[in-house]
Amino acid sequence: MARIKLERREGRAQFLDQKEGYARKEISFEIRKDPLTGHLSRILPFRRKVFETALAQEILEASRKGCPFCPAQVESFTPKFIPEIAAEGRIRRGRAVSFPNAFPYAHYNWVVVLSDEHFYHLDQFTVEVVRDGFLAGQEGIQRVGRMAPDFVFSSINWNYLPQSGGGLYHPHLQVVVDQVPTVSQRKGIEGIRKHQEEEGSFYWEDFLSEEMSYGERYLGRCGDVHFLAAYSPQGILGEIITLFAHRFTIDDITEEDWTHFSEGLTRIFRYLKERQTCSFNLALISGTNPEVQSWAYARLIPRILIPPWNTSDINYFEKLHGEVICVVSPEEMAEGLRPFFSK
Repeated sequence: MARIKLERREGRAQFLDQKEGYARKEISFEIRKDPLTGHLSRILPFRRKVFETALAQEILEASRKGCPFCPAQVESFTPKFIPEIAAEGRIRRGRAVSFPNAFPYAHYNWVVVLSDEHFYHLDQFTVEVVRDGFLAGQEGIQRVGRMAPDFVFSSINWNYLPQSGGGLYHPHLQVVVDQVPTVSQRKGIEGIRKHQEEEGSFYWEDFLSEEMSYGERYLGRCGDVHFLAAYSPQGILGEIITLFAHRFTIDDITEEDWTHFSEGLTRIFRYLKERQTCSFNLALISGTNPEVQSWAYARLIPRILIPPWNTSDINYFEKLHGEVICVVSPEEMAEGLRPFFSK
């Protein structure tokens, strides 16, 4: 059977510890390589501590004033789609409403507001609210596909709260459809192509089979949607990968799949809330293109501000060196998450 290369190497550093009378102390850490993209993570679990995070109620209340996504403003404060995409102006699914981004950064770029409610704590999101938001995003992608079939690189993204770069508290997704892949999409495509050439098999099937056999990072499944802790995380508190088995584009994802995906997300949200983590970034990527097939997959990264000065969790190593410092091992993250998938 084709194998996935899970590369890691151990590093060690020494210093004279002032807390122990300047005795010599040695600390070990790991450097891990993502088997798909080659991304590097430095696993430093000795730095781990629980950060007490709380949403300032006064800021949350102030954010309601003039919010363009709230029901009283959304009709007059947001753009409409061009008729070629949506003759009705906006796309609706359940309580979700979708409209173009007023400050677009791709040829097709729009927002999906998830609900009339201005704010949800993580444990307040329901499967229906999350599912309908992604369904509204998918509907727009499908309409663009019929109109401009050469725009094959799509993603549905979520910045939840300011810690993740979210500009508004009102929960919303952002959809991007373009002719060219993002850097992350391109690296994924190149990794799948390389695996196909070297092993003669499909990367995601090999990856899922091996991770399930290892059992260290595999969390569980909801229908055909699988959840895993990433081997080489892209966030300081780890990363969760979701695989839509045998769904090659976002178009292929069924309503039942969206329900299963949303069930898994709400379980992850409860895990984060239990661990005093209230923010995340999520990207759901349609990786297939005319040259390489990929399953649709998602990556979720918890985000924090580090007390006491609300320091960003992104530093020079990540922003300028392209490597991530992670303070929780993927196996420890999986151990904490797995009970939420066994319930």
